[in-house]
Amino acid sequence: MNLSGLAQFIFGFLIGVFILTGAGAATAYWFFTRMSDMPPQPNFAEEPSSSETSSKQKQSQKEKPSQSNNQQQQSAATQEKSSTQASSTTSKQSEKSQSKPSQPESTSEPTIKERFGQQAYKAQVTWPEGLSLRNRPSLNSSRVGGVYYNDQLVILEKSSDGDWQKVYVPETGEKAWVKAGNVEKIN
Repeated sequence: MNLSGLAQFIFGFLIGVFILTGAGAATAYWFFTRMSDMPPQPNFAEEPSSSETSSKQKQSQKEKPSQSNNQQQQSAATQEKSSTQASSTTSKQSEKSQSKPSQPESTSEPTIKERFGQQAYKAQVTWPEGLSLRNRPSLNSSRVGGVYYNDQLVILEKSSDGDWQKVYVPETGEKAWVKAGNVEKIN
């Protein structure tokens, strides 16, 4: 074997090693980048598709500013009424205070038990993906909303079989059913 044949063999061997190493590194890079991406959120048969959910969320976000404007207008009107009532009430109270001693007024909100009954209590969602709110205690009933992990609810009652709990969502004011065992009682 001559010197140029040996050089060609060594050169060819090194090129082969570099090509195999480069292909292995590229393949490993491709697999690692695929593994580091978050998987798509699963769609369940009883839940609407993600496109329906995103369109509903966009629509609710559009409605919220108009609702907040309405709430601001209502609160301004309420403040005006309360200020005029306060001035008339002040004059009436001064007349009453001359005739009999004043009693402190209680303006506190009713407690959960006063508002919903003795069996009601506050709870927090413990299911990591949140819960679906349903209009009846059944997986076949329609979904009317949802609550997120750590959201607070008021548990109103349990279904006759104990598998479902009727809840009140303070943030939205809606009453619905959730699967039992996915909330934790809080004080």
